Amino acid sequence: MGSVINVVVDAFTPLIPTRGDLLRLTGRVVNSSTQPIEQVSTRLALSLQPLVERRQLSEVANTPLMASPGDISVSPVAGSSISVDELLRPGEESPFEIVIPISDLPLSSPGTYVIAVEALGNQSDGSVGLLGIQRTFLPWFPKGADVTPIGLAWLWPLADWPARDAEGTLLNDGTPLSLAPGGRLANLLSIAAANPVAVTWIADSELLQAASDIANGYQVLRDGELVVGDRSASARAWIDGLRTAVRGSIVHALPYADIDASAARRVGLQTDVVRAITRSPVIAERVIEQPVEGRIAWAPAGRMDKRTANLLAESGIDRLILSSEAMTPEVLGFTPSGIADFGTAVGSIDAILLDAGLTSALGARQRTKGEVVLARQRFLAETAIIATEPGAPAGRILAAGPAEIRWHPDVNLLESLLRATSQAPWLQPANLEELRRAARTPRKRATYGTGIVAAELDAQFMSRIKAAESRLDRITAILDDPSAVGPPYAAALLRAQSSAWRGEPSVGDELLDSINAGLLKRTTSVRVLSAGTVIFSGDSGRVPVTIANDGDQGVTVGLALVGQPGVRLESQPLNGIHVDPGKKVSVDLEARVIGGEPLSVSVQILTPSGSRYGSPATISLISTAYSRAAGWVVALAFAALAVFVVIGITRRIRRTHAWRSPKDDGSQAS
Repeated sequence: MGSVINVVVDAFTPLIPTRGDLLRLTGRVVNSSTQPIEQVSTRLALSLQPLVERRQLSEVANTPLMASPGDISVSPVAGSSISVDELLRPGEESPFEIVIPISDLPLSSPGTYVIAVEALGNQSDGSVGLLGIQRTFLPWFPKGADVTPIGLAWLWPLADWPARDAEGTLLNDGTPLSLAPGGRLANLLSIAAANPVAVTWIADSELLQAASDIANGYQVLRDGELVVGDRSASARAWIDGLRTAVRGSIVHALPYADIDASAARRVGLQTDVVRAITRSPVIAERVIEQPVEGRIAWAPAGRMDKRTANLLAESGIDRLILSSEAMTPEVLGFTPSGIADFGTAVGSIDAILLDAGLTSALGARQRTKGEVVLARQRFLAETAIIATEPGAPAGRILAAGPAEIRWHPDVNLLESLLRATSQAPWLQPANLEELRRAARTPRKRATYGTGIVAAELDAQFMSRIKAAESRLDRITAILDDPSAVGPPYAAALLRAQSSAWRGEPSVGDELLDSINAGLLKRTTSVRVLSAGTVIFSGDSGRVPVTIANDGDQGVTVGLALVGQPGVRLESQPLNGIHVDPGKKVSVDLEARVIGGEPLSVSVQILTPSGSRYGSPATISLISTAYSRAAGWVVALAFAALAVFVVIGITRRIRRTHAWRSPKDDGSQAS
């Protein structure tokens, strides 16, 4: 029979129990059946022995209401039963509170125990039975317990969805809201600032740049309308708080915008990956006003393919954050430190391995107080069992962190876990550098499967980015001052390649559309105005062309005439044409037309290197030389015809005259 009462534990104290403490569990019981239940009560239950293996944690979580013989069972704790409700109707809930001295619990030895709240009530036959249960974990390490603490290095990412176009306009209010008090990023900062020893700061420099821009005034799209943002003060306060919090600490900068390096490499955008890596520390230093470490990357989904790892290493990355599932120990038996050698084409780099069990606990559902309690106790239990694994060497250090760098954990969960990191006898804070010095265990690299490839940014989307970069190259090639346009658009295109858009593809599309719209506007600001038909008096002549520059700076371009078909037109490009902003320039191009039919010609603007720029204008060329030649041919034909006619008439006249003359027969009169 399944549970008919849902047991919810909303509070579990103390965080780290010791001798003399009172254990207090409060929560609710909910009748999830269709029948009323009489005489509802709750009680504590405890496993007789502590758990010894991490796999047992999952087994406990998956145990049904009535444990099977092979399952880890719990036994009722004497004196813990309390009456909750005489009659609990369907859908109703009643609160409970169980308070018991720790000394009254049958804790046989230090370790991690299964603890449960059981709900009992009258069954259909009138007997009292177990109708619901909520299991969780109780690490018990009183003062003097023989336990060697493990180091725990918290990797604390600060990153956001980089929805800013090339003009710095925000596509939504996501980042300003997150920076404001009570927002996701504001909470992450305040929690870590209160526990600076326990965390390693890892920031996306794009977020720091965005926060700085927002602090200095910004524009944002709201319901399709561009408005002036109103949260600059919150952004300034966040930056000030970050500067204070990280003072004296090492800040590590991720590649700019957390570029999806694997997706970029697949479409040939390796230079973008290099740029994202090399520019990131400089941007971060400018914002937080202290030196920043680069050379670190956080693999999306916790995995990295070999070719992309080679690219990262060649670009200067020497620390790669992965899931521990990406590199499993060759010899099992205990949990090794979260550090390993990761081979690349340029030598080994450090693989920083986030413990998968801890990451899973951090990523557990946290929508209610009850879910937060379960996630917290699971995390503590994972670390406690690791600390007591038999045969494990001293000095182990684990890496803890989220699966997704744009994480949104519950504030109470993180605050309690960071406190536990400093207070629990089986844990001690560690930093990234200490983790890198820990002993390394041989590991086997897991495959980078097709499912992980499918999660990358879409190849078609990345191809659109590549095309946009080509357009940007052509724009900057003609400008007098390309530095005013190139860097902001190049940065925006890096933001469009962020791994953030793996989970938000529609926003990524919106960002790229906005960038392309800006590129199109700049491209069309320099255009050919000429149109219509040009008639040559001979087979060659000059084609007048006018170029307009509606942009905000001067340009230097070339012009070319392209015949359709090309074999009918002979013309050389004209280069070095300078057009001031807001002005027009007219030039003449020499051309020769072959053939008498009108020729359609494209007037194409060129970059200084000869690449085509923008869309061409179309004109028509007509040569009169072939029409005059045709006239002479006709005249000569008429003259020749006249000669033939005269000759023919003359011959007929002569024949007629000869026929009419008297014949001489040779006789005379005698």
